[in-house]
Amino acid sequence: MPMLRIASRNIHLDGGSLVSGSVLCTPGEPLEFELGNRFGIDIQLPDSAHIALGRFDPHVHFREAVVPTREEVEEHGPAGVDYDQLVASIRQANALYSVRSGCLAALKGGVTAVGAMGNTPWGPVGAYRHERTQKHYTQEGLIPIVVWPRMEPGVAAVSRHEGKDFGSTFGGSGLTEDARREMFALWRHEAVSYHNDQARSYETIAEFKDRTNIDDVLLHHQYFDGETVLGCQAKTMALAEQAGLSSLLARHIPTGPALQQILDARPEKTCRLPAEIGLDYVYWYRERLLAQRRETALINYRRPAHPSHEDQLYLIELTRSAVRSGDREIFFGSDHAPHPLEAKAFQDGLPGSPGTRNIEHSLQYYLELTRNHGYSWADIDRLASINPSKHMAQYFDFPYEIGTMRSGAMANLAIFDPEQPYQVDRDKLASQLEDPHYHSALEGESGLFGKSLFTVVNGRVWDVQNEPKPLN
Repeated sequence: MPMLRIASRNIHLDGGSLVSGSVLCTPGEPLEFELGNRFGIDIQLPDSAHIALGRFDPHVHFREAVVPTREEVEEHGPAGVDYDQLVASIRQANALYSVRSGCLAALKGGVTAVGAMGNTPWGPVGAYRHERTQKHYTQEGLIPIVVWPRMEPGVAAVSRHEGKDFGSTFGGSGLTEDARREMFALWRHEAVSYHNDQARSYETIAEFKDRTNIDDVLLHHQYFDGETVLGCQAKTMALAEQAGLSSLLARHIPTGPALQQILDARPEKTCRLPAEIGLDYVYWYRERLLAQRRETALINYRRPAHPSHEDQLYLIELTRSAVRSGDREIFFGSDHAPHPLEAKAFQDGLPGSPGTRNIEHSLQYYLELTRNHGYSWADIDRLASINPSKHMAQYFDFPYEIGTMRSGAMANLAIFDPEQPYQVDRDKLASQLEDPHYHSALEGESGLFGKSLFTVVNGRVWDVQNEPKPLN
């Protein structure tokens, strides 16, 4: 396959400096990196463009499921399920969003590898279903995809992997505290991640709405507030300590106090406590939602809640301080959640599915931090590339070293122009991402910046300025 040489005045080195030079990209081959000016340039980038390490997003929901055979379901579960109904639900879910659409969205955002959640109709529960799902995602993916196995009571751990605890999320997957404790015990000496968005123990969201008569725009954001997050994190850390886990990753941390709780607990716990910062929490906050037209605000359901402006600023400052102190276990995750717009509609006064499509706008979120909150490109590279790639490499075999800008490493690159203004074009993105249900919480937002130019995945150069297409 042809090699492409791409030249830039702004190549991001691991230490944070910017240099002039070229990167040589050949599909399936490691990166070649040259300093200074060279002949034979295939793509000369504008002076304002940058070449950075490809972004790694450890938290997406691509939602496509394997269609198992009847024999597979009989042998590997779930027990007692109606096979025809299971397949019908899988086909219905797969018609709404695919691995391919998710990969195209990732490429638009400069993301070169993702970690996919296992909450699908035939989720990767146990070793066989995980292996079967991982194989499917590897075959269908345009980028490397790490599938996180789903934990369930009575199901043995997937050795040397990071299980996803859906018992920590809203509704708790119907698990009692005893069932969740037993589930954690099965993962002794293994790694686990969890969502920190459990409901209040003393009041349902319907009861909360009746009591407060709160505006629909703020219903989720006031109910799943900072206190619910702190309570869920404290409870889950205690379970992890009791079970003897090796690592417990808190997903989509939404506020400064929630991150501070994790950082404060690290010296006291025997297991590692990595921290994933929810990417859209650095942009959206409650006061900003109230200032939006109603349609934008209402599709911004989040669990946990979007923070107050004060708690958001604390999260932004604390994250910056942590990464600059050398913290290697803090990173961004988008929680890319591609529900159709109609799934978010209010019914009986309560909202539908939470979460939004985020991954294709990763660059715009990073630029919120560099332009408005004093983040350096080195900060972004560590939080969006170096640290998450090292975390994911513990559980997935990449062909070359990742998370470093040097010859011989895996050629994963995000190439972009941070100086170009940006505005969401919903119709164009629906076509480019092959996603007829596309919608964006950033539609109509002004003051956005950043244009993704090329995304390089293991040496294959994708032109992502319009519909993503490979050049070599």
